[in-house]
Amino acid sequence: MESLEGEDDLARWLSGSDPQITLTEGDSRIVLRRDSGALVLGVELTQHVPTNAQLENWMRPGAASLHHFPGALAQDPVHGALWLLECLHDAPNPTQVQKSLEALLNQRDTWRAVMARLACPARAPRPASRHPLSP
Repeated sequence: MESLEGEDDLARWLSGSDPQITLTEGDSRIVLRRDSGALVLGVELTQHVPTNAQLENWMRPGAASLHHFPGALAQDPVHGALWLLECLHDAPNPTQVQKSLEALLNQRDTWRAVMARLACPARAPRPASRHPLSP
């Protein structure tokens, strides 16, 4: 996998003709792909196929997330991993692409944090007072 560092590498790929570039950020893959006059950005959300229950949990923030973030939830048809995708039209410049990638990575981090919190068992409520209130 290639590592994309800086605006120069991104500009070089954008001005070239390679159909796709795969990058890494932390433990996630990032894919930029040319597709019918558009640029499709993808950020890996999960590395494994989610169970049906996990998939339902991942789908819950989907609609609300679209009000704040540009990425749409998608499932890899071959491997089953979940991805966040965004499609950029009209020959985006390197700055636009970097901003879009940053937004997708922020969305990924937010979703992962929400899912981690939902996966934690709920704490038992504490009683407000150990002494009964007397009239």
